[in-house]
Amino acid sequence: PHAGSYLGAASLGVRPMFGENLPNLETFIFDFEGDLYGQHLSVALIDYLRPEMKFDGLEALISQMNADCDRARLLLADV
Repeated sequence: PHAGSYLGAASLGVRPMFGENLPNLETFIFDFEGDLYGQHLSVALIDYLRPEMKFDGLEALISQMNADCDRARLLLADV
């Protein structure tokens, strides 16, 4: 039911903010509403935004994620 291609931003790393040390890929799909848990997806990484960071708090993390999404939208505008 959700066939097709969607744009988004992804984080590939170990989530130092949450003390995790296992590789993890998290993808935020822009302008998407729906539940994809349990579904098989393919993710194509188009560009590199920044290195992994650890933040002083959740507010700083959310602020950076919003900035990352804004930058990703600009980079993906021609895709």
